[in-house]
Amino acid sequence: MAAPVIRSVTADAPVLHPGQSTTVRVDAYHPDSRLLTFSGRVSDPTGTAWDGPVRVDLSVPLTIQLASASPGVTVTAGGSDPTRFTVTVLAGRGTVTLTATARDGAGRTGTGSTTLTVPLLVGMSAEKGARTQRVVADYPGIRYMRDFGTDGPDADALPELPALNAGKFVDAPSAVMHVSWKDDVEQLTGWLDGVSRPIYLTWYHEPMGDVPPATYRATASRVTQIVAAHRNRRWVLGHGPIVTRYWLDEGGGNPTDWGYPGMTHYGVDCYSRDTAAYWPASRMFGVALGKVRAAYPGIRLLVPEYGLSRITTDPTGAGRAQTIRDHVTWLRQQNDVDAIAYWNNWAEFELGDPPLEATAWRGLQLP
Repeated sequence: MAAPVIRSVTADAPVLHPGQSTTVRVDAYHPDSRLLTFSGRVSDPTGTAWDGPVRVDLSVPLTIQLASASPGVTVTAGGSDPTRFTVTVLAGRGTVTLTATARDGAGRTGTGSTTLTVPLLVGMSAEKGARTQRVVADYPGIRYMRDFGTDGPDADALPELPALNAGKFVDAPSAVMHVSWKDDVEQLTGWLDGVSRPIYLTWYHEPMGDVPPATYRATASRVTQIVAAHRNRRWVLGHGPIVTRYWLDEGGGNPTDWGYPGMTHYGVDCYSRDTAAYWPASRMFGVALGKVRAAYPGIRLLVPEYGLSRITTDPTGAGRAQTIRDHVTWLRQQNDVDAIAYWNNWAEFELGDPPLEATAWRGLQLP
């Protein structure tokens, strides 16, 4: 007896953003299956007869399974169609391998596989309200956005976690939200109760000069503990500190000041206000990200804020458009960078008219 054979494993959408789903079909057969066809006369109960082929299906029944060892992957069988599955990916950038197994009644198996890709998330951020609503309308492909929270009616001036049923969570439904807050870290437990979409988390964005490093590390480590214990932890794609490129590069900052046990990501906000020349990616990102990599080998990286001033010799914006394409291309070549969001808020960075830069960023938001 032969073993089952899988001809193909095919996904309708091989590229998925976090939280998206696709249909996967498995085409399998058993070599010992036979379809016999006989010539002859067929009659019905009334005696009516006609000549025609008679087919006898001697196929070997198969059980089809689809599974993945990749984190954040859910596979749901297709019900009445045993060869069809729905796959949902709730994970950051990377490659997801799906393995199909066809098994006959005697336990013999055949396998096949396919891969799905979660790409670099390219998005945009602005202040809450009208500015965010405008960038969502102007850049409909936004896949990653910052939400800094808002201070509530309490005794301090520190922003709490944002509402999940208002603000950016409503205005940008397709974006993976990267949430920051500076108030009590213990707020996270109750807030996570209402989360139902993929997010990144950062307690106290850019703490340099505001929080002593030892205090930061001790407090931020509670994020690790809270997320690990929460029933909605599957929605948290990652968490970690965010510092600035300037602090790491020109400021000579040490990334270990803010690293805490259990963090999964390290974010670096990267800006250039240079109006004389556009920086290559090696300067814009490379030095700062290199310091983080050296301090924490294997850590995932984010560029939560990115901004580039137009230089004085580029009146049309064509040079800035090409530079941001080059920058994002470089980030796509870095397999450890999960996301980048353009800070389209301040006049010095805004991608407005003429439209060359805006058009470039819209195109970069595609997978």
